[in-house]
Amino acid sequence: MSQSPLYLIDASIYVFRAYYSIPPNFFDGDGNRVNAVYGYSHFLVDFLEAKPEFVSVAFDESLNTCYRNEIYPKYKANRDLPDENIKYQFERCQEVTRLLGLHSLCIKLFEADDIIGTLAKTLAAVAPVIIVTRDKDLGQLLKPGDLIWDFAADTYTDADGVKQKFDVSCEQMADFLALAGDKVDNIPGAPGIGAKTAAKLLGHFGTLENLLQNLDQIPDVKVRGANRLQETLQSHADQLRMYRQITAIKCDIALDIDWQDVRPGEVLQSEIIDFCARMGFGGRLQEKLLASGR
Repeated sequence: MSQSPLYLIDASIYVFRAYYSIPPNFFDGDGNRVNAVYGYSHFLVDFLEAKPEFVSVAFDESLNTCYRNEIYPKYKANRDLPDENIKYQFERCQEVTRLLGLHSLCIKLFEADDIIGTLAKTLAAVAPVIIVTRDKDLGQLLKPGDLIWDFAADTYTDADGVKQKFDVSCEQMADFLALAGDKVDNIPGAPGIGAKTAAKLLGHFGTLENLLQNLDQIPDVKVRGANRLQETLQSHADQLRMYRQITAIKCDIALDIDWQDVRPGEVLQSEIIDFCARMGFGGRLQEKLLASGR
């Protein structure tokens, strides 16, 4: 097995980053705004300077259709639904990814996190993985030798870094998010239990399930209001178990993919030229896109 790292890109992070940070004054020939496509294309060009031997790009297509919404209908309900322009720009971002010869996936029932998790745990089970994202949830996937690469900040985080930042191990991240809550995904967690208390409880009990099965031992943990915590966790045990189903990244999606599939292919030169013409992109970005496969 090759020991070259498998790069797994959380594409939606970079699409939305471009959508909100680049002025909305880029339009294609039909008048559609394409500022996110412009920024995302630049991101891909810059990323490819790393000359990855293996890479897969995961997109979120599960907008309110993810299996998590069936478990908890309020999941991500705090987010605005994408309008037609965002959908259009996502499609064009998928298109330029394909034209640059990069493997990509989007699955209606699953999130990009689940795609990344499955590829990391199956295809790259014994190979190093570099997850290109700034999403803390993906920290639960890291094994020794793996990294999270925050591309915009050009910083890397390993399993020890996750532990240092959250005071829980990678294996405990799903339990931590279920217990402390995750405002970004509209997961409330246990009332009155913040990150520090959640980390202390998990440091003592190891897992959320072990905590819920041994609530009488909470006084053994040096946390304030042990009796109140017992009552809160007892009354919210079922909800917390449900949140744990949501915060855990699914790593066993049925995917028929091998290492050759994730090896970058040929940049489709003529189609890139046509794409840039349709998007109204100037010659400089077109030249960068055309040269990205060299």
